Amino acid sequence: MSDAQIIPLNPDAVAELLSYSGPLSKFFEGYEQRDEQIQLTKKIAECFNKSAVGVFEAETGVGKSLAYLLPAIKWILENKKRVIISTATINLQQQLIEKDVPTALRILNADKKTVKAVLVKGRYNFLCLRRFNQFSKEPDMFFDQEEIIQHIKQELEIEDFSGSYSDFSFNIHNGVWSNICSESDNCLGNRCNFFEKCYFMKMRQMAEKASLLISNHHLLFTDLATRFDNNVYEGTMVLPAYSYIVLDEAHAIEDAARSAFSENLNSFFLQKQVNLLYLTKRGRTLGALHEVIAFSSRTDLLPVAISNLETMIKAYGNLEAKAQNLTPDITTWSVLQAPIEDIESLLSDFEKFYNAICAVNVRLNTILNNIEEEHKEEVAVHQARVISRRLEKIELFAQAFLNYKEFTQDVFWFDKIRTQKGNVIDFIRTPIHIGEFMQKAVFSPMSTVICTSATLRIANDFNFWLYNNGLNNFTEKPILKEHFGSPFPYETNVLFNIPVDAPLPQSSDFQGFVSEAVLNLIKAANGKSLVLFTSYDMLIKTAAFVRKNIDNFDIKILCQGEDDRARLLTEFKQDIQSCLFATESFWAGVDVPGNSLSHVILVKLPFEVPTHPVVKAKALHIEKQGGNPFFQLSIPTAVIKFKQGFGRLMRSKSDKGIISVLDSRLLKKNYGAFFLKSVPKTQKVFANFADILYNVNDFLE
Repeated sequence: MSDAQIIPLNPDAVAELLSYSGPLSKFFEGYEQRDEQIQLTKKIAECFNKSAVGVFEAETGVGKSLAYLLPAIKWILENKKRVIISTATINLQQQLIEKDVPTALRILNADKKTVKAVLVKGRYNFLCLRRFNQFSKEPDMFFDQEEIIQHIKQELEIEDFSGSYSDFSFNIHNGVWSNICSESDNCLGNRCNFFEKCYFMKMRQMAEKASLLISNHHLLFTDLATRFDNNVYEGTMVLPAYSYIVLDEAHAIEDAARSAFSENLNSFFLQKQVNLLYLTKRGRTLGALHEVIAFSSRTDLLPVAISNLETMIKAYGNLEAKAQNLTPDITTWSVLQAPIEDIESLLSDFEKFYNAICAVNVRLNTILNNIEEEHKEEVAVHQARVISRRLEKIELFAQAFLNYKEFTQDVFWFDKIRTQKGNVIDFIRTPIHIGEFMQKAVFSPMSTVICTSATLRIANDFNFWLYNNGLNNFTEKPILKEHFGSPFPYETNVLFNIPVDAPLPQSSDFQGFVSEAVLNLIKAANGKSLVLFTSYDMLIKTAAFVRKNIDNFDIKILCQGEDDRARLLTEFKQDIQSCLFATESFWAGVDVPGNSLSHVILVKLPFEVPTHPVVKAKALHIEKQGGNPFFQLSIPTAVIKFKQGFGRLMRSKSDKGIISVLDSRLLKKNYGAFFLKSVPKTQKVFANFADILYNVNDFLE
């Protein structure tokens, strides 16, 4: 169907589905119409009709999911177009596919055959049958391998088993999964003997037949970056083609997009390419190069090529060692902040690695260019060409790092990845701003893009989010933006505490105050508390103090890092008197309605680390334009995260609870007003800690 034949939606009719007179009211006894949800639904329907970009802040309780699902599915039914919905968290993806999509289909009197919805996952999430078959033949890799293999084989016998990591009934250790999961590096495509049974390919085929895709931001932006790089917007790349996007949890898309448009290099990736080419193991020679050389007229180059690979790996080892030596006490390093002599020292080793990989690529290309005609379609030749292209990309990456001064819109840096065997250096090239990429790769080529979240504005203003995502000067499409307040009774059901006598965070007394305050607050609330930190070190110190002094209170302290995220959240929900101490990722995406969460404690305002290379690069860019990085970057970023933490409390209309912020800068610093203006109106107690403690007891009783 061409755009000229598009059948527009009736926004009022779509929104009416959610009113007292609509079908949804018949499904639930005591149904309550939400006017904010109805208005949001209308706006989203307008965006589909106008091929517009929609930017909608919808606070907790509005009901965003149905507000975008109904117009999206109606659009699919009327116009036979594919829509993709992307979120930042697994929980929301599961909620959409298991609950919200079926509800929307029921409202529209449609069925799963008419609108096929598929939760799409990245390749790494699926078991590779060929790799699993190889793994099962390696008897000495893991001492308990036979037991693992038998468990997996039993699961694979289950009818309609998806092969997805999350669908196994037991946990598979990362070390095992990395040896048996699907990888693009190792995929033989239709040349594989297991192609017909391939779990990833089955999911891809289902996705190609689906009209509604549910994805995560990382996967979606990886696909968009691939399409942008290749200028291909039809057909399947990472995902099947689409032209209508709904971005839920849109506060997170800047980071997802920046990650997708970044490049990186580490020893894991480099060594994997080398091993795929040439590997000696237990007296055997493995890898594509060993097979390919037999098909080439340049067999004389094998010893030279092997020597080149060994030289390259040694050069990279020296480069990584130099990076480690330059950063004995820090985890990140950037050309923007390092002394010039350190930069020159690192680049000297980078140049040696660059020369070494150039030599590898020259030899490998010569071998591949001299493959005999009858062998050009061999599996090993195909695999060698794929590896060759990857090595050429690494060569270009190294060349860019050496010439970093020419790339003024990028920041070149490295991070340390902690592993059981020690730190691994990850060299990274990151765009400072992703606005131009967003315009060219997302907003321009797509017909309609809906961006929604509970946290997009700073003190009633969208400008910060619009600028960071390239919409501040975008004129190719109409931009519809609006705020929809929460229908939840914050003013009666939430008490907001700030202790005016709290020492400032930079004070040496702050840790002691936090430990005592958290202990007394969770005692007063009888557990039921989510305590959010900005520092893992402070989390550990506070948890240790609380556990030691909790006395006879039957309150269990759960800490991030002591178990995986999903199990921690499950136990927190089930054990009503438990408390969860967490950092970074728990500030958003945590949904614990009811009595298990009655108290959210925000220990400090969540400012970003100013020395992080990307943050520093953005700050320098603002300074060069005569701006103030603290007010134009640090505060807006912290406000967004503060709103996310604040939003963990009220997850249903009947919830009641307390938010305590232990950072008195909210009241003592002028910029505190930006934070206070960005959250819903509540009951407030800004007083000495002793008075706050009394009010906690009184309010919860």
